[in-house]
Amino acid sequence: MSDLQSRLRELPQVSALFEDERLAPLLTGRRRAWMTRIIQGVVDDFRQELKQASGQVKKRPELLEAAVERVLGRYRALTRKSWTRVLNGTGVVVHTNLGRSCFPAAAAAAASEVALFNSDLEFDLGSGTRGHRGRAVEEKAALLAGAADALVVNNNAAAVWLAVRHLSKGGRVILSRGEVVAIGGSFRMHEILAETGCTLVEVGTTNRTGLEDYRKALQPGTTVLKVHRSNFVVEGFTEDVTLAELSAVCREADCPLIYDAGSGAFYPYEDLGLPAGETLLTEDLAAGPDLVTCSGDKLLGGCQAGILYGSHELVSELRNHPMRRAFRVDKTTLAALDAVLTEYLAAEDRPPVPTLDQLAASLEYLQEKAERLLVELAASAPEGWSGAVVPGRSSVGGGSFSTASIESRLVQWQADKKQLETCHQRLRAGDPALVGRMNQDGLAVDVRTITEEEFPLVAAAFRAAWTDLPLAAGD
Repeated sequence: MSDLQSRLRELPQVSALFEDERLAPLLTGRRRAWMTRIIQGVVDDFRQELKQASGQVKKRPELLEAAVERVLGRYRALTRKSWTRVLNGTGVVVHTNLGRSCFPAAAAAAASEVALFNSDLEFDLGSGTRGHRGRAVEEKAALLAGAADALVVNNNAAAVWLAVRHLSKGGRVILSRGEVVAIGGSFRMHEILAETGCTLVEVGTTNRTGLEDYRKALQPGTTVLKVHRSNFVVEGFTEDVTLAELSAVCREADCPLIYDAGSGAFYPYEDLGLPAGETLLTEDLAAGPDLVTCSGDKLLGGCQAGILYGSHELVSELRNHPMRRAFRVDKTTLAALDAVLTEYLAAEDRPPVPTLDQLAASLEYLQEKAERLLVELAASAPEGWSGAVVPGRSSVGGGSFSTASIESRLVQWQADKKQLETCHQRLRAGDPALVGRMNQDGLAVDVRTITEEEFPLVAAAFRAAWTDLPLAAGD
């Protein structure tokens, strides 16, 4: 008998797993079908492991026990929620990997209510006939931006795709070479445009694109796209064209202009402590492009969505486009976005939107907040750990204001390096997890992105992570 055959003889049988007293109760009713697939998959995994094993392998009873534990582990993983709440101690306000903007309480409540109960999503209660999905929400968005009309789709990439596809109809689309952007994940502007069927015509250079570059490329039937450089900055020997200048040139040539604003906003950036110079959606539309697209989360502070703004005629054409249905949003997204837009409409000044509140937090408030959190944590800190409130820098995140940072306050811990690393790992493994900052200065939490209501959770997370830490070097 070969060594491989000898190893495979130890493979636990599927029937033995079915008969195990810990698994048998899970193999009842409708669960039996998918549990069977899990068991078969685990046995296949063990088979591959045995084929690749070298030297002595475990005997069948040991492998059977290991297989049972693996099946139970997969069952537990599948029957609990697939996400973990995270306490954001990074200082990145719109953290893409942590879900971007947190909803205002009113938006979360609206999404929950419309999810639990029926609504007039596509029903006109007055006439008793079919209604138009999202029209009231779109009217609010248009009013806030100063646009004639608006259309909500599932994200800004979809908004750009739909706008380009409809206006270009597979023809030429002009884009500055310096605006052929890439953002997180697999989004690259030229690849999205290629899927519209258009012919991309790049003009200018990476650092310099002027009006003459556009004029030379303009032809009848050409569409022009301008993209906001939200996640990078070109400095030095540069030249760019303002949206108003490009709008005027496009009108002269009778060529439509689309502007991808990226992080569309209704509230002044500089009032949030961010650098001046960025425009609001009202200013973008006033500059004269035919269509403006933006995200519904990011600096708007709502849910993931894309919003297109333009004339009644153009937006109506987009609303009736065959692909619009593929990009439409569900009732919970519409309800959440509606609540966020309503907060903007109702507010005399800054609306109660968590993203705006975090960005606008004063340094005095952050100092006081950090001192209170340090006091709450200090009593439980392990021997040899030293905590302090120190200056730090927060960032906007979400692909916005890539080079800007805002002064903040951190609760920072210094200790043995091994203990710091262990604590950092344990904090991320908790439920809720706590994601902070770890560098040569120590382990820190930026209080800008931690709410006061989360203080008890932060304290509990540290207490759990501090339990039975490995001995410090030299102990």
